[in-house]
Amino acid sequence: MMPGPASTTPSRAATRPSSVQEFARCCGLETSFTDGCGIHRQASRHAISATLQALGVAAETPDDVARVGEARHREEWARMLPPVSVAWDGCLVAELRVREADRDRRVRCRLTLEDGGVREWADRVESLPTGEMADVAGRRHAVKRLSAPSSLPLPLGYHQLVVALGDRSAESVVIAAPRAAFDGGGGGVGVFLPLYALQSSESWGVGDFSDLGRLLDWLPSTGARAFAMLPILAADYDGDPCDPSPYLPVSRLFWNELFVDPRRLPEFGACAAARRLVASGRFRRAVAALQSAPLIDYAGALAAKREVLAVLAGSLESHPNRRSQDFHDWVRGHPLADAYASFRATRERQPPSVPCPTLDPTMAPDDGPGRHNPARTAHRYHLYAQWVADQQVKEVAARARGVGDGLYLDFPLGVHPGGFDVAHYPAVFARGVTTGAPPDELFTSGQNWGTPPPHPEAARRDGYRYLRASLARHLSVAGCLRIDHIMGIHRLYWIPEGGDATDGVYVHYPANEVYAVFCLESCRHRTRLVGENLGTVPPYVNTDMATHRVGGLQVAQFRVSRVGMVGDNPAPQLASASPGAVATLNTHDTATFAGYLDGTDIDDRMSRGLLDPSGAAHAHARRRRERAVLARLPVTHLAALDEETRILQSCLGALARSAADLVLVNLEDLWRERRPQNVPGTGPERPNWRRRAQHSLEAFTAMPMVNEALRWLASARPPRPTRTAGPMSSERSS
Repeated sequence: MMPGPASTTPSRAATRPSSVQEFARCCGLETSFTDGCGIHRQASRHAISATLQALGVAAETPDDVARVGEARHREEWARMLPPVSVAWDGCLVAELRVREADRDRRVRCRLTLEDGGVREWADRVESLPTGEMADVAGRRHAVKRLSAPSSLPLPLGYHQLVVALGDRSAESVVIAAPRAAFDGGGGGVGVFLPLYALQSSESWGVGDFSDLGRLLDWLPSTGARAFAMLPILAADYDGDPCDPSPYLPVSRLFWNELFVDPRRLPEFGACAAARRLVASGRFRRAVAALQSAPLIDYAGALAAKREVLAVLAGSLESHPNRRSQDFHDWVRGHPLADAYASFRATRERQPPSVPCPTLDPTMAPDDGPGRHNPARTAHRYHLYAQWVADQQVKEVAARARGVGDGLYLDFPLGVHPGGFDVAHYPAVFARGVTTGAPPDELFTSGQNWGTPPPHPEAARRDGYRYLRASLARHLSVAGCLRIDHIMGIHRLYWIPEGGDATDGVYVHYPANEVYAVFCLESCRHRTRLVGENLGTVPPYVNTDMATHRVGGLQVAQFRVSRVGMVGDNPAPQLASASPGAVATLNTHDTATFAGYLDGTDIDDRMSRGLLDPSGAAHAHARRRRERAVLARLPVTHLAALDEETRILQSCLGALARSAADLVLVNLEDLWRERRPQNVPGTGPERPNWRRRAQHSLEAFTAMPMVNEALRWLASARPPRPTRTAGPMSSERSS
């Protein structure tokens, strides 16, 4: 027998399940949990079976459990190394699974570094520390802890470990990461507005990167140092009805050309045809209609942009010059962009019922003069659109860094089930299930977000390449990145397709490995991370966020309820934001501040049947008590003309005096907008993601109430602390 510790704790791999529920837990499923309403829920047999099937496991009966469980047990112990190993701060400790017959052998290790360097060493199996032990097919197996010698320094990065033991060998991707994400200090003020809502007299019915540039030019006069917006990723607006949600991108790897301003491109000045098109009466009337429409017409705005961009792409190809050479160089250096362009062009020629398009064989050069290939034209357009979008995003990112803290971007949890990412990385996503959330106080029927969840084991086997690429895309231009639904690093709520959101299963993920990717990429790009930790948040999520220096999102609307509200004199307090956090009055998914004070969100929930009259009355009474708390906060700003403005100023003052790294102000709150940008749980019957800001860019940047509020808020913030930036943060990646 192999020697082991005095006591061992059985792991999932070391035990054989005896029931479907136990087997599900061994596969990482949480089948029993308490929802956001405090109700204990047990997942149905159907939900468990569908989730296991999505994970690639078929076990519906006790006989299945015995057969599949035994096979998985043998497979796990036969695998010498896990697909991924983490080396925090360069210290590698990998799990090596060995057999009793291996105890007297030497294990030879070869670590190929990201830069091509090689580290080699060897150890005797019996000298390695022992962890778990198990009997597999009558043979004793054990987990050994394999470490890299301290004399062989391990640089941060993604490396490849190969071990050989007798006639067997195994590989593992080693993520050598700093334990904490980048920390560039804080103490500033940022402003928020969705880019699509940023209307101006210059844009074509939807905000664009030129509008954003003009807003960034205005920011320094207010003392604000950052601009936050919703995801600006590639989207599909062809649906009927169109779903413009920025949280349903066709890819997390490519930007949305809807926000490109064609007039700022160098080839626009050189292309007479494009200038004539934009100056034509037909085009000007179309733009005027887009600007005057009560809601944003995404399809119409994109059609106008595409018409001009397509002309510019054709002109660039027809007139070779330095600019066209730069384009061809970019295409050669971005093979994934070519695959994306092929996907989008092919999708346009296939019916919507086709779930995942394949490359159209006609995607080839025109056959000769006068021969037109629509597929090739579409392919060229999408390549060109991504090239110029990439340029304009980098331009505004550079301007934002010049302002102070840069762009505050949003990294969405999911992607469109029929989009590029799912088609190009099919193994990384689970099929037959969607992500969502169980019932809570705001959504008593739960939520189904309709996006395919990442497959936990497939992502590991791929070495997290898709996640790494998606993150790098954002971090290369962001000063701060908000991680949507950061609880998904730990666990995600899976719902069988066509099922009810009340009957789902939590699936756990290897959070340690995912945090390693986030921390490494954060430090490489010198970008701070903030996790959206709202809703049903297990305690270990906030603990791990603090360990890895990922800031939290602290929303004043949700923190009023934590103070005492007893009797007629509620304590004039607002729970203070903590260091590292982003403090804000609300989010894009909540009521605006004016709507919150009025309780319009409560009335809306009652109109949708989420509250009965009694529940609505109780909610309004509670809201009145919360408003009373806020009304008694100390006022340190100029005297307000009305109570609502005074409460707004008092709340902003409380946030300004907090230890939060960033105070984020929704610009719409400063002119007391009552309509939200999005009402979660609703569909096309609501103007979600379609509403422009009430005031244009030219108007609100000249409004005294906006400028004075931001200047006062910036002046009220404490001095920015000086903190160490952490390893690998001396220069920003390109």
